[in-house]
Amino acid sequence: MNEVRIDNLKVSLPSSWNELTYRQLLQVCSMFSLGVQASHFKLSLLIKFLGIKKKVLKRIDPQDAYFLCESLNFLLEDVTLTKALVKSIRPSRFPWTRLYGPADSMSESTFGEFTKAQVRYELYDATKDPAILDEMIAVLFRPKRSCWWLRRHLVESPDPRRRFIDRTLAKRARAISHLDPAIKQAIFMYFSGVQKALPDQFPNVYKKKPGDDKSKSGGWSTLIISLADGKTDDQSLDRVMHSNLYNVFMGLEQKSIDYFEFIKNHPQND
Repeated sequence: MNEVRIDNLKVSLPSSWNELTYRQLLQVCSMFSLGVQASHFKLSLLIKFLGIKKKVLKRIDPQDAYFLCESLNFLLEDVTLTKALVKSIRPSRFPWTRLYGPADSMSESTFGEFTKAQVRYELYDATKDPAILDEMIAVLFRPKRSCWWLRRHLVESPDPRRRFIDRTLAKRARAISHLDPAIKQAIFMYFSGVQKALPDQFPNVYKKKPGDDKSKSGGWSTLIISLADGKTDDQSLDRVMHSNLYNVFMGLEQKSIDYFEFIKNHPQND
């Protein structure tokens, strides 16, 4: 955080994506949709973040104002947001229903949920079809489990969301289609940040394998089967898909390390 003092006013400015507040994130997403120049983008957000009027900004030394704008350059670089600022959403078509999202870094999510969201993330990134984004959000945001106030003390997982079921996805996506576009974009950025953080934590999972031209999301099948002890029956694969995301990635990382070690020691098998 960067501390700013204007007269008797003391304000903290974010210096990274994870230091943004929920309100600031929505302000960033709203500005992105306007397609303004970088200088205007940063200056407008600086005024919003400081919570001051333009006439008050004129009292700031130009060099200081320039430095403060430059401190927001991270917003124009890679999205590294892994903090779940959008905790829940309430679709306007079903205002009596609240849908709850994943935790920070998707730490309580399943591997299956992640892969289903990633397929839609990549498709939306390529097509910009809003219906695909609605589906991605519908994968991540689900109703709370019934009687969660009691069940939370009886289960190991702190995730309050109902288990993901494919047949409920379409209905939830239709309800989400009327959500504020800025909130949708905020969720998209969060998932983008989580995806970009994983290769640093599990480099061998994302390391290109000899002769593998598939995308990352499509290149996991063999490793998933190996985690299922080589079994391809529904029960064994479901066990992997419904396991915690990071537990699966730790298993995939070890399998990948073993694989590359084998390739290193047996070059004739490349």
